[in-house]
Amino acid sequence: MPLKITLAALLAMACSQAQQPTEAELNKVAAAMDAALGVHAGAVIADIGTGLAVQHPVRIAGKVAPTGKVVCVEITQAAVSRINTQAEAQHVPNLQAVLGREDDPGLAAGAFDAILISNTYHEFTHPPAMLKHLCDALKPDGRLVIVENYAPARRKDSREEQAKRHDMTPELLEPELSAAGFVVKERVESILTDPAGRVRYLVRAERTN
Repeated sequence: MPLKITLAALLAMACSQAQQPTEAELNKVAAAMDAALGVHAGAVIADIGTGLAVQHPVRIAGKVAPTGKVVCVEITQAAVSRINTQAEAQHVPNLQAVLGREDDPGLAAGAFDAILISNTYHEFTHPPAMLKHLCDALKPDGRLVIVENYAPARRKDSREEQAKRHDMTPELLEPELSAAGFVVKERVESILTDPAGRVRYLVRAERTN
């Protein structure tokens, strides 16, 4: 493993399949993601499966400062150390990486305003257990935001087949969220289309209680 112009207006874009996203398009995606998360000064936000790229948590940490914080969760100590080193090098004191497990992110109960899972959910090996812990970690009005990709031509493939391609359709994702105690509040497709034709989409969910 390691979200008003309206939100729909922010996300009403797609890149040509033949070229990489422009900086302006990526900036719009970031703005839409932040809107879905409800990023604001003082917010406490977790980023699950940060990986090698820390631009999202660094950006969010700047927006929630000085009293808010971002907690990145990874499942190897090497990844945790790498993120913490980058945060220190970029002088982002309110960003911290912590070590979780494949079935438990190790987050404090009721402590988070929002949780982001960007291009990582398909990697989960224990989705029900992870979602249960994430639900517990959110405040009563907290938000779970998941960003994933799928290949339209392979939309009906099995979960296992999609996961091998690092994909996950909303038709597979949303029932798993519901079973774990979330209610889906919004789905926005075609945030971006990559050169291979995969569609990136965003789902925002909240606790049912």
